[in-house]
Formats: sequence, C-alpha cells, structure tokens
Amino acid sequence: MTKNNNVEYFFFELFCIDPADIKSETALAQALSFSHNLWGDKIPKIDTEKARIRIKEEVSGINIIIMPVDTSNVITSYFESAFMINVFGDSFETIENFRLKLLRHLKNTLQFSSIRLLTDDVSTYIANKLYPEINKVENLLRKYLMKFFIQRIGTDWWETTATRAMIEKARLRRLDRKDEITMFIDDELRYIDFDDLGELVYKQSSGYNNPDKIVSRLYNIERIEDFFNLKNELQSNYTKYFKENFQDKMFEQKWKDIIKLRNKVAHQGIFYKNEMIYGLDTLNSLTEIINNAERKIDEVVFSIEDKQAIRNATIEATQMDEPINLEGLKILGKMEFPDTSYKTFSKYIDISEHELLAELDELQSSKWTKYIGLKWFVTEYLANKNYNIATTYSLVNIMIDKGIIEKYEVPSPNGYVIIAIRLNEEEFVEE
Repeated sequence: MTKNNNVEYFFFELFCIDPADIKSETALAQALSFSHNLWGDKIPKIDTEKARIRIKEEVSGINIIIMPVDTSNVITSYFESAFMINVFGDSFETIENFRLKLLRHLKNTLQFSSIRLLTDDVSTYIANKLYPEINKVENLLRKYLMKFFIQRIGTDWWETTATRAMIEKARLRRLDRKDEITMFIDDELRYIDFDDLGELVYKQSSGYNNPDKIVSRLYNIERIEDFFNLKNELQSNYTKYFKENFQDKMFEQKWKDIIKLRNKVAHQGIFYKNEMIYGLDTLNSLTEIINNAERKIDEVVFSIEDKQAIRNATIEATQMDEPINLEGLKILGKMEFPDTSYKTFSKYIDISEHELLAELDELQSSKWTKYIGLKWFVTEYLANKNYNIATTYSLVNIMIDKGIIEKYEVPSPNGYVIIAIRLNEEEFVEE
C-alpha cells in the first residue's frame, strides 16, 4: 500500500508471459478495456504516458498500468512477449473484488501461458489486520493455560498435561533459544506451536492427555467397578469444566480455523475479504471464550476422583522417564578400565496412602513439635526421604477431601498464617 497526498492506494501487480494472440501493450490494453466481464457497462479510458499505457475507469477508480517487458536477453527459455500489469485504486473492496475478475480474463480469455503475482496489497492489508489479533488470542490462551493449570493442578502440570511430543519439542527449543529472560522463568508454553496450545484445551479429560492411556485402561479392566470408575473420571468436574467452557462453544473448530489463517499469514498466502471478516469474528469469539473460562477458574471444584485421576496421570508421566544407564567404559585410548556398570536413579518415590498415614502418625506421636506445617512436611520431611513432592501434595489433598487428614491454620510469631495438618483421629482409627 502506498500513500499519495494522504490517499492510500492498494496495488495488485502481475508479471504476465506469452498471451495467445497479443503482441503489443496497445493490443493488451484494448483486450482489457473492452471486456464486459471486467467493467460491465462502464467504458474505461486508455491513455499513453511515458512509454506505458494506462487504463482508467472513473466510477470505480480502478487504474491499470501496462508496461512491455524486454524478452531479448532471456537465457534458458524463450517467450515472445511479456507484460507488467499494475492495478491500483484507493478502494480496498474494489481492488479486492477486481483481482479475481482480472486473473480469469487474463488466463481464460487472453490465454497467458504464465502469470506471476508480484504485489498483492489486499492480502497484505488483510494479513496485517489478522495477525495482531491472532497474536493477542495466542498470548491470551497462554496466560489462561498457565493460570489454570498451576492454580488447579500445580507446578508439575506440564509433565501431567502435555503430550510427550510437546514436552520434547519445548525441551529442544528451550535449548536453542537461550536468552537472559528465559534464564529466570519457567514457561514451557513459549516453546510450543499455536496448534499445540489449542490441543492442550480440547484434549483434556481428567488428566488423560493421550487417547492411548484410556485404551490401555480399558484393556486392563477386569471388574465392572473399574469400568464405572473410569467412566466417572471421564465425566468428572475437570472434564465438565472444559466441555462447558470450551467444547460446547465450538472452541476446537474455531481454533483450527484460525490455525489455517495463521499459516496463510506466515506463508504469504492469498487472502479474501470474507476470510478477514470471518477471522476477526472468530478471534473475537475465541477471546470471549477464553476470558469467560478464566473468570471461572476459581469456581472449579475438583472431586476426589478428579484429584486421584490427575495424581495417577502425574505418576504415569514421571514413570515414562527411564532411569539413566551409564555403562562403564572398557577402553579409552590405550588404557583399559574394569567392566563395571553404573545405574543412576533420578526419580523420586510416589508415596502410598498407607505410607503417608504412617509417616504423619509417627511424626504426630513423637510430640517434638506443636504442629506439623503442610509445606514443611511435604517439601522437607518427606522429600528428604525421597518422596515425590508433587504427588505427595496431591495425595494429601485427596486425604483431606476424604476427611482422613485435617487442615487448619496456625498463627506464626511473625504475623502470617501457617497451614498445618493432623490426622482426623476418628477416620484414622477406622483405617
């Protein structure tokens, strides 16, 4: 787009090679100006100015400049005639609509053997309108996902929720994109693709981020109770939240439509007015969906089944990482080493309900502390015994929901409140 005297012009420029019977720019100008398909009942004017021909239609404001191209110095192939055709006007809609009419006339009627697009200000204008809005929605979804998963699942949400392909993609890209800011933040969502962000939303189902996990569970079901447990997990509050706030509002289809538009922007695709209108409407709809879902984050109450399913998914995700095997080297240069093997285990243990109750009971019975702080109990006391912090936290929450463990507040000497836990004696005795 070019501005002249504060008027913005839209250009559509073509390189056209070897028409069927046209050998001069004058003949081409007449073939264009006399076309009813291009102009209807209007009659454009033809002027010659500075070795070029100009066609101008006053009502629509469409201008066409035709310039011949010298073909005498072509090396690898031969064509008799070629022309630069430059269409421009100050109306977006007029030029947007005229483009296809012109191309049809050049190809079907005048039979140019090859047409190359050099400039398309209409597509550029649409892309420039769409991309900032796409970028806003992309960042909005990143923000929402970060808030939801950390607030409702925890800091280990990435390993629990993302697919293995996403996790590996983020790991490799993080290594490749090191800069000062990324040294200080944990933000895996910056390293995955636009379509991955949408997938994190519309493939959530009680911690199951991979259909193979559900299939595996179905194959291993031996009792009818196990089937109904899985059914309840898939129909849990977690699933209902994503269904009501995203699936029922056609989030997946809308996000995939924007993926197509985003790819066209990235690869300099041809755009049409209807795509701009649909794209902007869809992006507004996605913005509303995400904002509404974000407002409801604090309203989500996960059931015990939800929490257990998410905890199981976390355990399964961490168990997928194989221990590191370091085979002892036998020969290094000319020196021989003993044939030994070393095995390093980098994983923590996932504590069981029985082990957790036993640890809490032993600590509570020792009477050496007036209260047991939740954070200290999980991140120091049990972590020092090699228990996984994330899955221990989730199990404590599940047992609080069951009433086996009580959570209460203790005022500290420094004026803040400490969250403490203790066994619910009645429930514990029953256990």
